[in-house]
Amino acid sequence: MKIEIIEYDHHFKKDIPILFTNTIHKTCNKDYTQAQLDAWANPNIDFEIWEKKVAKTKPYLAIIQNKLVGFVEFYEDYIDCFYIHHQYQGMGVGKSLMEHVLSIAKNNNISKIKVDVSITAKPFFEKFGFKQVKMNHVKRCDEELINFSMQLDNK
Repeated sequence: MKIEIIEYDHHFKKDIPILFTNTIHKTCNKDYTQAQLDAWANPNIDFEIWEKKVAKTKPYLAIIQNKLVGFVEFYEDYIDCFYIHHQYQGMGVGKSLMEHVLSIAKNNNISKIKVDVSITAKPFFEKFGFKQVKMNHVKRCDEELINFSMQLDNK
């Protein structure tokens, strides 16, 4: 199974928010309540807002046989969204995207990479050497969610 990492392609603009929402609801439900999941990733996707967002952030996409299986937004020294399709987790997609981000960082002399991660995603980032800087209590739609600010020294 060949994983291809490509720059943003607008043909996937509707697939990105669907993957985001489904991934959160299907993989984070052991760590967050249904109300928290709905506040984080509203099941009623606003495609117009997402289209504007991804046109600006231009995420890197992980593709297998013309199917979007993951994406990451990385700019300056910050990883924003990092999501892998729930059916493709544990198959090297996240590793491929992370290696791509680390390569970009190294090529641009970025020595520290920052990210805010969910309870669910924290072990994945720890595998790559990210260290917890602090625990956060984030408010979304009257729901409080816990996440973690993490950092990697990329030397």
